[in-house]
Amino acid sequence: MDLATARALSLSIIAKAERNKVFREGWHGAMHAVAIDGWEPISSYHRHCQHCLVRHVRVDRGGGDVVEVEQYYHRFVAAMLIDERFDMALDFEPLLPHDLRPPGAAKDNEDEGELTAAKRLLRRVKQTSGWIELVVADALYANGPFFSLAKKDGDEPLKEALAIWGNKPAQEIFVDKKAREQIEFWDCRDITTLGTYDGPIRVGVRAHVTDATDPAKPRRTWCMAVIGQAATRLSPRQVLAIARGRWHIENTGFPPVDPVRWHFAHVFVHDGNGIQAPVLAFLRSLQSPDSLHVPPAALLRP
Repeated sequence: MDLATARALSLSIIAKAERNKVFREGWHGAMHAVAIDGWEPISSYHRHCQHCLVRHVRVDRGGGDVVEVEQYYHRFVAAMLIDERFDMALDFEPLLPHDLRPPGAAKDNEDEGELTAAKRLLRRVKQTSGWIELVVADALYANGPFFSLAKKDGDEPLKEALAIWGNKPAQEIFVDKKAREQIEFWDCRDITTLGTYDGPIRVGVRAHVTDATDPAKPRRTWCMAVIGQAATRLSPRQVLAIARGRWHIENTGFPPVDPVRWHFAHVFVHDGNGIQAPVLAFLRSLQSPDSLHVPPAALLRP
């Protein structure tokens, strides 16, 4: 199957759905959020193809005999629309081995990293799904070049925010009865210490999450860096909710993550195209049926 054709068909269905106002309601702040994250569906010690990435791992052969062997694997960066009604995979991009990378790469003997593939993916998502207002990613993506593309080299903004917050009491305390949590919020705007990003950053939101039913349980701390005019209008509660929604990509994002639901028990062909094509073919059905309020047929109505 030709990947370009499969991707074009998949993206045309999304475009039709957007024109039919399936996504018009948005989520927090009536905005649409896409989560970006790495995804590794397959690895092997024996089978490999020209699109495989290679890493060295230590394997116990038994009897205390530990040896270092090559492991072949395929890794992608995935983009998924996250919403309280449903989760929908939009697109994904493979990480390329060193001999297939575009010319001009910094180190010719190294395979491509997740950030490099993520930048390609984000550029395409911005072109094909221009109605997306928010990009949500983990700390790996907290650096100036990715921030610039999405509108920490190091921890400068976070360190400045922590210094400003100091031991000040929380600016807001919210008790979520449904989730049985007590959440303390601190907000900090206009951090300018990230030299690789031209603009202010709202490291804004630090949240301490405590189990309201058992305060003895360990407290969880979230710190979110927020950029862009649309995103900075969100309240601290909305920022935390969207950041936590990023985990949906781990749970409902792609078939190999949930073989029982999607019947993709394993990858049938170890080949770059053979791995990607079936996922592209089934991409539009990768929603969370437990929370889906919009019938899938609505995506295809004329």
